[in-house]
Amino acid sequence: MNQQSILLIEDSKGIQAVTKFSLEMDDVWQVKVANCGTEGLLKAKTINPDVILLDLILPDMSGVEILEQLQLDDITKSIPVIIFTTELIEAEKLELNHSNVIGLIIKPFDCLTLSTRIADILEQ
Repeated sequence: MNQQSILLIEDSKGIQAVTKFSLEMDDVWQVKVANCGTEGLLKAKTINPDVILLDLILPDMSGVEILEQLQLDDITKSIPVIIFTTELIEAEKLELNHSNVIGLIIKPFDCLTLSTRIADILEQ
């Protein structure tokens, strides 16, 4: 089976570890991690992932700023993005009219169904 790549842009080491383990345990996903928006934008360009899981609150820039930067780059503008956040209020405020935003996952999430949820969002 071919693995799909996910870029997780998340600053919490604990959430990074749980998410990476949850997604890689079924051997469908290969997870790359970025600790901040700047690193995430660079990795999005260099690894061209199949999907990005994007936290909205990061130390160096907001998720909205990252979405805008992704849209401005020909390499990254077509990468699907799933908002991955604990801040439901922030997610509700976010205008999901960015053409690359395809879904929303609120943390905490069920580790056993995360891979399936992402696959379902991608299929929609």
